[in-house]
Amino acid sequence: MTHRVQESELTTVTLTPEAERRLDIHTAPVERRTVARTREVGGEVLAPPGRSAMLAAPLAGVLRAVGGRGALPQAGARVRRGDTLARLVPLAPVDRDLRAQADQQVASAAARLEAAEARATRAAQLAQERAGSLRASEEAAADRDVARATLAAARARRARLGASPLEADVALTVRAPLDGVLRQVLAADGQTVAAGAPLFEVTAVAELWVRVPVYTGDLAAVDRAAPASVRGLSGAAGGARVATPVEGPPTSDPVAITSDVFYALANADGALRPGERLSVALPLRDAGEATVVPWSAVVFDVEGGSWVYEAPGRHSYVRRRVAVGYVAGDLAVLTRGPAAGTAVVTVGAAELFGTEFGAGH
Repeated sequence: MTHRVQESELTTVTLTPEAERRLDIHTAPVERRTVARTREVGGEVLAPPGRSAMLAAPLAGVLRAVGGRGALPQAGARVRRGDTLARLVPLAPVDRDLRAQADQQVASAAARLEAAEARATRAAQLAQERAGSLRASEEAAADRDVARATLAAARARRARLGASPLEADVALTVRAPLDGVLRQVLAADGQTVAAGAPLFEVTAVAELWVRVPVYTGDLAAVDRAAPASVRGLSGAAGGARVATPVEGPPTSDPVAITSDVFYALANADGALRPGERLSVALPLRDAGEATVVPWSAVVFDVEGGSWVYEAPGRHSYVRRRVAVGYVAGDLAVLTRGPAAGTAVVTVGAAELFGTEFGAGH
C-alpha cells in the first residue's frame, strides 16, 4: 500500500482479500439521475385554525373539580370530546334576609308535614273502621310523603346556605368540546370566576400545521404542489415525516422579508407539540439530471475536503476528490468527480480512510 503521502495527492490503497472481507467493502457505480432539489429551512408547529377552543365561564360561579380528584386536570393532559373537566357552581343572588327565608321555609314545611301526618293517620283509621274510603287514605298518605320531602329539601337548602351562602343548588358541567390536549388551565379548584372568564384551552393535535417562513425572493422556486419532508431539530419527533401543502392565511414578515407557506402534518402519536421548531426540506421546481453517489460514499478530511474511493480493480482503491453540491435524501449530488459508471466504495469508505492514514492503529 502506498502510504504517508500528501493529502492533496491521490492515494492508492491496496488490501488483501482477508482485509477486504474484514472491512466488508461494497461498491456501486456513479449514476446520472433526475434529482428533486430541496432547501432546508426552519418551521414552527402550530394548531390549525379552528382546532383550538377556549372554554369560558358562561356565568359567575365557583369552579369545582370532579371525580374526587381534588384538583383540576393539568395542562398537557389528553382529553376526549365530552370529557368532564370541571363543574361550575353558579353564584346565588345575594339577599340580606336569605337566612331568615331559609328558616321560614323549614318551619313552614315542618308545619305542613305535621298537618299531613295527622290527616293521613285519621284517613287510615277511618278506612280501617270502614267509615272512610281507601282512596282518601291513599291520597292523605301521598300528601304526607310530599310534605316530608319538602321539609327535607328545605333543611338541605338551609344547611347549604350555612356552608356556602353564595352558591346555587345546581352546578353546570364544563366538558371538552373536542379531542386533544389541555394547552392551558387558567383557573384553580374552588376559585370564584366571573362570567366570561377563560377556564381551559383545548387544542386538537391529531393533525398539526407547520408554518414555514420563506424568503420572498425564493418563493417562486418552491414547488407548492409537492409534499415537504419534516424532521425534528432535537430528534424528539423521530425520523423524517411527510407534510402535505395546505392553503393557509396570507401572512408575511416585512422586516425579515419572508412569506409564510403552510403544510399539514399527521400527529396521531402526539410526538409533536404546538410551538416546536422543525427542520423542513422544501421541494424546489428546478429538478434535473445530476451525477450522484450514495451519501455514505463521501468522506471528509480535517480541512473539510470531500473524497470518494474509486475501485479501478480488484483489492485496489483510489481516493478521488469530489465537490458535493447538495444532499438529496441518501444521495450526494456531485458538481465535480468521477464520471457516471465509475465504481466507488459505498460501504467501508470511512474504514478505508482510516486504513490509509493509520487512524485507530
